Amino acid sequence: MRPSGKVSAVFDRTKDREGAYDLLESPHVKPEALAESVFAATVARARSVGDPYVYVALDGSSLALTDRNGSKGFGPVGAPHRPVRGLKVMNALAVARDGVPLGLVDQIFWNRPPTQEGLTRAERTRRNRKRAFEDKEPWYFVAAAKHAIRRLECEGLRAWMVIDREGDDRNILLELHRAGCVFTVRGGRGNWDRRLWPDGEQSVREMLDAEPSLGTYEVEVGRTGRRAARTATMDVRAAQVVLRFPPRGAMKTDALRLYAVHVREIGGGHEPLDWLLYTNAPVLTSEHAQRVIASYQARWRVEEFHRTWKQGECNVEDAQLRSQDAFVKWATLLSAVATRIERLKYLSRRKPDAPASCELAAEEIEALKLDRRRRTGRRTPQTPSIADATRWIAELGGWIGARNGPPGSVTIARGLERLAYLVEGIALARHPRRT
Repeated sequence: MRPSGKVSAVFDRTKDREGAYDLLESPHVKPEALAESVFAATVARARSVGDPYVYVALDGSSLALTDRNGSKGFGPVGAPHRPVRGLKVMNALAVARDGVPLGLVDQIFWNRPPTQEGLTRAERTRRNRKRAFEDKEPWYFVAAAKHAIRRLECEGLRAWMVIDREGDDRNILLELHRAGCVFTVRGGRGNWDRRLWPDGEQSVREMLDAEPSLGTYEVEVGRTGRRAARTATMDVRAAQVVLRFPPRGAMKTDALRLYAVHVREIGGGHEPLDWLLYTNAPVLTSEHAQRVIASYQARWRVEEFHRTWKQGECNVEDAQLRSQDAFVKWATLLSAVATRIERLKYLSRRKPDAPASCELAAEEIEALKLDRRRRTGRRTPQTPSIADATRWIAELGGWIGARNGPPGSVTIARGLERLAYLVEGIALARHPRRT
């Protein structure tokens, strides 16, 4: 595996590159069929875990792509005043309850319509309020959720949908409720707060502030560009609420009974964590609340997937393919590559003693063992653990040891690229004519 956004960087032989381009540009290879094979592999992986519940983290993103003369069919992305073209995408990433990514269980690409010039922000807001929900981008959360629910239910699995603040929308909440899944949705930004049924006098936060604490709970907060990793101590409060959705346009007043969980960091200093979570899972005890918090933490995996898919080593936005269909097929393949990188990262952390064969092929394990013996002169175990194998892969990619933290996505991706060369070299040495 040699992850890269450009086909020419992945295949170094002319015939391989020509074959890849033929496959991607062929009208007989449908993007939907390719995607379904990815989703089916994810569902099979989820079934093998043996847990009836599967977290499904939903998140959208924009892909800025090269389309200088508009011939590829991409639409506008980003702010209206920025002339950038590309595609929008909604990803549904299945995550096991131990936090290990399982793979994509749905993915939807779409084009935004051309931007109407000359409209003010207020005019755009008024226009959007008149549009049907099915014509708006939040609808893709519901569409991806329903697709994921159907695929998982076919194998006897139940989806637990997880959405960040974008999911705090009356239509999304009501549609998820009707879909019959379990869900966790984070409340809106800042101090914005929903009102309670029937009169809307009291807000959700006001009600939760009056509730007794269910105790404290520790959350591992990952490192970002602005903050270091830390262990946050959170105070947890919860209550059953009936949300009031006021009339808007043609929509009448509506209500929805849920549980609200307020998770607030104690002594967090600058920008402490503060989550208001809505869920239809019963929250009557501290253990129930911790389960909801764990479901929301699974959402971070889709953010990490996006970073690896769009940057990391996959760099999906670097693709120079000539049509939208070809790009979607290539982006789907790179999605599977990005998921594998993230799976290796978290398998090595959450299930370090599992055998490497749970994720790596026999040829990859053999190449790693041979390279390890060559570099260290030491014997290697017959069946290395996934933690050992991931460390060896990361060392191939430039990881310099545990003092800088566990292997991350970038070094694992680089290591997988070098591992592909090692596997190919061993096969060439053994069977030169066949290769």
